[in-house]
Amino acid sequence: MKITILGSGTGLPSLERCAAGYLLQSDHRVDLIDCGSGILRQLEQVGVGFQSLDGLFITHTHSDHIGDLTALVHAFRLPGLEERSRPFHLFGPPGFQDFFNQVVQPVASPPTRFPFLIREVPKRWQMDDLTIQTCPTRHSDRFASVAYRFEQQSQSVVFSGDCDVDPEIIALSHQADLLICDCSTLAEEKVAGHLCATETGMIAQQAEVKQLVPTHFYPINGPDSQRLAECTQHYSGPITLAEDFLTFTLPSSEQSDQRQTPPDH
Repeated sequence: MKITILGSGTGLPSLERCAAGYLLQSDHRVDLIDCGSGILRQLEQVGVGFQSLDGLFITHTHSDHIGDLTALVHAFRLPGLEERSRPFHLFGPPGFQDFFNQVVQPVASPPTRFPFLIREVPKRWQMDDLTIQTCPTRHSDRFASVAYRFEQQSQSVVFSGDCDVDPEIIALSHQADLLICDCSTLAEEKVAGHLCATETGMIAQQAEVKQLVPTHFYPINGPDSQRLAECTQHYSGPITLAEDFLTFTLPSSEQSDQRQTPPDH
């Protein structure tokens, strides 16, 4: 599996970090996890057209995670696209179907030329070569949010979405090859519903993950190296701070991980 960080930022506009979005390419699928504002352009930057997507997995419906959702649905209806017959799968947390019907569909109706399937996530299911698991996360009192774990053979990656400390996210992340985890602030700026850097490291350590990628960075008073320092207070494994366009290729049992940044972005 190959994972590309398309957006490592938040709802605050930034020239350095796009809003939340991640590209997951497995042997037989191309999927997005979250689709914040600007993510469709980020896809073009890495040479993956939106029409090649097989699915989109939404962690929750805050605008920095769904800002380009309406644009994506609308784009699928525009003329001049290559014909497709394979379905597109749109997953979201409990309550997502009502959100789509009330917020997205009045502005952009789903395409009719191919199956466009909307589903609220189950606990565990199989799609092509992927086994997918979810758990609820502690983020907002107003609507549900979920984290995702994707497994292909012996490889696994977890996307926490926005979350707070909770046994369920630790259990979902257990011994994952890669944990891409909320790391919104430093400890002194901790905000309920998000992880600070020390908590991000603590979750990675308790879950015994093989590699940690802190992401979803709000501005802090200091360099990002402070996030790294706080994460390492609890987590002793390898840490790579998220950057837009950073890629990770998960290892097989015989390989070590490979990371690269595309040369042009």
